[in-house]
Amino acid sequence: MKANQFRYMIDESMTMIARRKAANVVSIVIMGLSLLILGVFLLVTLNAQAVIDRASEEMRIYAYLRDGTDTPTSRDIQMRLLRLEGVEEVVFVSRDEALTGFRQTLGDNKDVLDALESNPLPDAYRLKIKPEYIRSDYMEGLAAEVGKWTGIEEVRYGERWLERGEKLVKSFYLADLVIGSIIFLSVIFVIANTVRLTVLSRQKTIEVAKLVGATNAYIRFPFLVEGALQGAVASLLAVGLLAVIHLFAKRYLPGILFLRGETTIGFVVFCALLGAIGSYGAMRRFLKV
Repeated sequence: MKANQFRYMIDESMTMIARRKAANVVSIVIMGLSLLILGVFLLVTLNAQAVIDRASEEMRIYAYLRDGTDTPTSRDIQMRLLRLEGVEEVVFVSRDEALTGFRQTLGDNKDVLDALESNPLPDAYRLKIKPEYIRSDYMEGLAAEVGKWTGIEEVRYGERWLERGEKLVKSFYLADLVIGSIIFLSVIFVIANTVRLTVLSRQKTIEVAKLVGATNAYIRFPFLVEGALQGAVASLLAVGLLAVIHLFAKRYLPGILFLRGETTIGFVVFCALLGAIGSYGAMRRFLKV
């Protein structure tokens, strides 16, 4: 295709779009509202994933030392803990620090600790685990291994909470996949049929163009451009409405995340391609592909 032919086809596409402003606006609004539903779903999923990640980051393993463990043995335990696969950080927590933290946790009820004659809490090492290793099977194995070491009294990591959390996360991912698939397919259906109706409304134009000898590429190109523009503008409309919803939600949910820049760009590009593909598919009825 020569440059002047391509430029002429672009001009023809813009002219065709300009002639049907009202119809294009209606199509864009319908597509934008359907895409808004998908955007809200993505936003909810993004923030739910962020909550799960933050909860995982708070997961710690505590290795409690036996009373009377000497300093060399304690240091040796710390070095061995640091060498374990999946361990990111090891911090020593003295019994005095543990008691102070316990007082802060009790808040107004901290006075009950004044009756203690001595500090009953042991020294401990607090282990921060790398995110990819925060699994019940790994944590259980690590606790069992460390619990056998000389100088270790007990190892705890909240196994019940972790197991329940994993079940909840798996259920969330399953439900998210099912709901997301339904929304995604529904959006594709709405966009494809909206674009298809746009093409069908130009049936006479297509037939006239074929009668005067226009090639399939020449006829198809303006519709592909129109479909792509409709998809892109509709996606921008959806992102704009989603941003308004996000600003409103931030008043009640501080720290709520929004779609990242690259995600937004990918969303717009995807919608443009979807619009173009919808036009291409709708024209199969009139052109031999």
